[in-house]
Parts: sequence; structure tokens; C-alpha cells
Amino acid sequence: MTEKFIGIDIGGTKIFMSVVEINFGHRKFDILSSKKIINPVKPEEIEDIILTYCQKKREEFNTSKVAIATAKIVDFKKQLVKKAQPVYGSKNFNFNFLKKEKFQVVIENDGNAFALGSYYFDKNEGRQGLLTITLGTGIGGGFIDNEGNILRGNANSAMEFSHNKMFFQEKWTSWENISAARGIRKEYFKKSNKIKTAREIFSNVKKDKFAGKVIEKAQLYLGYGLANLINSFDPEKIVFGGGISEEKDYLEGAMKIAEKNIFYKNANPKWEVSKLKAEMNILGVCALYYI
Repeated sequence: MTEKFIGIDIGGTKIFMSVVEINFGHRKFDILSSKKIINPVKPEEIEDIILTYCQKKREEFNTSKVAIATAKIVDFKKQLVKKAQPVYGSKNFNFNFLKKEKFQVVIENDGNAFALGSYYFDKNEGRQGLLTITLGTGIGGGFIDNEGNILRGNANSAMEFSHNKMFFQEKWTSWENISAARGIRKEYFKKSNKIKTAREIFSNVKKDKFAGKVIEKAQLYLGYGLANLINSFDPEKIVFGGGISEEKDYLEGAMKIAEKNIFYKNANPKWEVSKLKAEMNILGVCALYYI
């Protein structure tokens, strides 16, 4: 049996919206429609964008089931996003406006959604611990145990390791401020006084001495952070996603650093970059309708 869902993935810079048709029993899916826009980071505008899209797609595809993956802390029972200022332009953001318009709604943190998508749609069911890590503007993640349970924690804030503190350049700062795109851009600007995207910095590593130094440090601390996660969770497998995961040399170098710094050398997980891209988070949160 196949079902159609309206999927929304909301990050700090972009909003990805789609309609997906899923046969969950066979773990198969088709993307029927998709659209990506810049996040305006204004609550009224975001609400209008999402509601307009959902109303249009309900009429076009005859489905009222909405699945939302979002950055920041998620109270999935109240359908409320907390500590939401950087993404929504307000302290909290509530999705009850969709319920008022007779939509069914499930919502999940985007790191957890990525983990669920990888587990069910990327052939990772039954792993003795699946750790997923998204490297983009920040660093997100999720963990699913060998029984398929997602780790949310008491306050739904588990796996927010992007905010783990590291001692960098003689001060404590968040991991994402070193090893993710946001931090890489900032460090490059400090050293060169030039504004470049993370992709541009990666592409000039061999030609640009500033880029080389910034990426070398970011990779080192990414490796240290990965070692800490392996020590903590002992996963059978790690799956990477996000824009920076496409930087093969960066990931391979970081994993070699991690391997040198893990406590128990037998705890050496397999790892890969997800074959699924933007649709992964939406597929994962759609899975909540079934599990």
C-alpha cells in the first residue's frame, strides 16, 4: 500500500518542501513534487509559506498528512519548536496552525529525522547502534539502538552535540563553530578578511594557504569530536549527510583522526555517506506515521 505525504524540512538557511509517495512495507518511495526556498527567518512569513504550500498540495495530491523535520529542540507532542530564534525569528514556533486547517501533522528534530530516514530507507535496520551525523551549516545527529528506538532524551534535546564545547584558539566554543560551514566561513574571514562560502573554501584548499589552514584545523576537531561520539555510543555504523559530507577528503581525514583517538580500538564502526540527499529528513519523519 502506498500513501502520499506533504514533507517540510526547515533549516537555518533553506526550507525544502515536497510531496512524497511511500510504500513503507517495501521501503520504497517516489518524490512527486519538490521546491526549495531561502528561509526568511520571520515567523509570519514561514507560517504563510508552509500553509500555502500544504493547501495547494492537498488539493493537487489529495493528502492531508504533513511530516515536518526541523532544526532546534522539538516537543513533538505539542508540535512546538523551542530555542527557535535562529531558524524562525522567534523564541518558539508552533505548528498548530496546520491542525486548525484540518491537516494531520507529525514533527521531529531534523537530526532524528535523518537517523530515521537512514535506518528505514538506506538499508540500516537492525544495526547494533546507528549513529548519524549531518554536516552543513551546523552539525546535527541522531542515534537509533538495535531495537529501532530513537534516542530523544528526557527533554527531547539528546544528540544536540553541535553545541558540545571544545577548547579552540585559547577559548571554549561550540563544535559547529569549528568544524561546520558556519565556523569554517568565520575562521576563513578572520584569517583572510575575505568572505567565501564553505564550498569555495574547500575548493581552494591546495591553492589558498588560508583555506588550507582553516580546513586542517576544522578536520582535526571534527576527528576529535567523532572519537568522543564513538567512545560514548559504540555504534556499529556511522552515516554522514549534509552538504559538507560531499567533501570526501575532509571526512576520510577526520575518520582517521577519530580512529587514532578512540579508547577501545575494537569499537571501530563502519561509515559511509548517505546515498539519499535532501529527501532523507522528510522520509525519516514520514516514518513516524508507521512506527
